[in-house]
Amino acid sequence: MIQIGFSILKKTRPHRLFNSNSGFNWQGKRKFLSESYYCYDQWDKYLVSDLVKKVGPVNQYSISISDRLKNKGLVTPLDMDLLATKIIHVNNIQELEFIENIFLNFRKTQPALFVRDSMHYSFVRNYMDLNQSDRLLQILKLKYKYGIFLDSYTANMLMDYFVKNGNYKNAALAAHEIMLQENNENELNLAACLLTCLKCLRSGIVDDEQEKSNKEDEQQTKEKRLVYFLRKEFNDEHFDLKSIAKLCGKTIYFSSKNLKMDDQNLNKNMILYGLVQYEKYDKAVEFWENSLIKNNETTYQFIIDDFKRVIESLVADEEKSQKFSEMIQKWNHLSQVLDSESSKFTSSTNVESVIQKVEDALNKINEKQSKKDIEMQNELFVKWNQEQNNELNQQIKNFTIEQKKKNILKRLDELEKQEEMITFFEKRQEIIDAYYGKGFPTEYPSDIPIEPEESIFKAKSERHFKPWPKYMNRPKSSYGISKSRAIKLDSLKKIYLTNSNQSQKNEN
Repeated sequence: MIQIGFSILKKTRPHRLFNSNSGFNWQGKRKFLSESYYCYDQWDKYLVSDLVKKVGPVNQYSISISDRLKNKGLVTPLDMDLLATKIIHVNNIQELEFIENIFLNFRKTQPALFVRDSMHYSFVRNYMDLNQSDRLLQILKLKYKYGIFLDSYTANMLMDYFVKNGNYKNAALAAHEIMLQENNENELNLAACLLTCLKCLRSGIVDDEQEKSNKEDEQQTKEKRLVYFLRKEFNDEHFDLKSIAKLCGKTIYFSSKNLKMDDQNLNKNMILYGLVQYEKYDKAVEFWENSLIKNNETTYQFIIDDFKRVIESLVADEEKSQKFSEMIQKWNHLSQVLDSESSKFTSSTNVESVIQKVEDALNKINEKQSKKDIEMQNELFVKWNQEQNNELNQQIKNFTIEQKKKNILKRLDELEKQEEMITFFEKRQEIIDAYYGKGFPTEYPSDIPIEPEESIFKAKSERHFKPWPKYMNRPKSSYGISKSRAIKLDSLKKIYLTNSNQSQKNEN
């Protein structure tokens, strides 16, 4: 928590209250995730592993990484993984901003392509423990800057945290990230996304924000300016979505489409509701006709009412009415069918009962899925710890090999210089013969260029231990007379021959 005036970060954890006498007290508060889902014991062991302890204080470690980034030094994904693990030890908001700037700069480097999953997990969990979940959502939105993503486990924890505090808007924003990543592997995750988006839409937050945005648009004055060309507007209907209502609608559609619930009628109604909120009216009418009405299944009345309001607004607008003319005709036909047999095709289930049904389905999935998720998280902690140690050992091994290569290259240079000094007078005639007759007219043997595909280490070792076979295999053109020397010889021949011919003519 950011305290005004001191900027001190207060470390808190869900379900835990700090007591100065007895340490952490466990206090169970009802949420859709159990206390054991957070795996606090194994997570605490991961935070204080031997490798994390060797790194040192987070301040010194973050400064060293920042200096390496500024000086174009090597910063590996392991370094950023350990830095994300050490975030829990940050004491104030200034240090947190400094670490965020490091992640922003690291995102621009090539090793950022090979970041580890443990870095994302540690980053998200430590921000939650520091009670900086609102700040975390802003970082998650800027993926191209920071490159932080949610996985199924951290997304469940983040939504659980916001639902407990009654902040359904932020819970829905966390659910939107799962939809944007198209992560449909975890059923508990999908059910939580469905529940949070339903609560967000029915809490009235979306309508208030739309009114605020409309007022801001009215207050803004339009400025005209000259431009050389206009960019064609394009919306991919995924990452370009800005409206919370559309994002919630697409998340409801995505999660209910990939979720397997016992109540199939509830599942289909949620797909229809998501399409209506997503403003895919053509798909909504087609799905409604093929999946519900043709199968003689009921549709919830509140979804039909929302759809009616949408149709009325489309009819009132001339451009939109022409655009959706076919859809409106289908709707009129289906509405007549509903009016004739309303008891058969409509259900009086209200929103609160639907949310209760979704909560019951979430609890059933939680009973089955939570144990698997807990086991998977515990296995991941052990796996990540082993991978960190293995990667560190490999980096040490590569560093020692590079140092040995540098030492050998340095020693070879010294040996070459000593050999030239010691054997110069003994091999003086051989060097002269090789220079004029063996193909070195323009360069000394030591100045022969190295082929691009060869390494410096290999080239120098071959030059020192096997010199002559390397030089004798040169192409024929390399040991011919150089062009400059041939031009000089031709000019001398012309001068000499012309002078000799003129002298012979004079004598005759």
